[in-house]
Amino acid sequence: MSESTPSVSEGTGVATPDGRGVVAAVLTSDFEFPQGEDELTDVSASDDEPAYVVGLESVGSAVYRETALESTDFEDDGAPESTDGEALTGIVDEDVNGLDDLPEGWDRDSVLEYWSSIGGSWEECTDEMRDELGEERAKQHCSAMKDEVVRTQRWRNRF
Repeated sequence: MSESTPSVSEGTGVATPDGRGVVAAVLTSDFEFPQGEDELTDVSASDDEPAYVVGLESVGSAVYRETALESTDFEDDGAPESTDGEALTGIVDEDVNGLDDLPEGWDRDSVLEYWSSIGGSWEECTDEMRDELGEERAKQHCSAMKDEVVRTQRWRNRF
């Protein structure tokens, strides 16, 4: 990211080397990220060098360093759609069905924009939805949404 661009956080729309997406997690300690059917890859992360899990507009999710990201807006036709840089992982795109079916008229962009609008993290989503849905239903809803954003359920209890 350029020096004039503020740091990205959960829920921020970004351009990546693999296309546009939304930051689904900012991790500051080492973790494992799904790769392949039953495989995981180790990703290093620290306070000084966080790792960013990004739900991609095209499909799936991958992990990047901040230097490979640039803030973007889904609705701005002039916004960057990709950047130079490298992903720390390959793209994961598992067959998840967190929402059973998307609401009528929704597509991948709708899922990412919604996730961004409710805070971009599981914690902020549950805080936002608790009054409307109740505690347990809010947790279920937000878990299903994050499943859809990162296209895997293997994030649970990991990041």
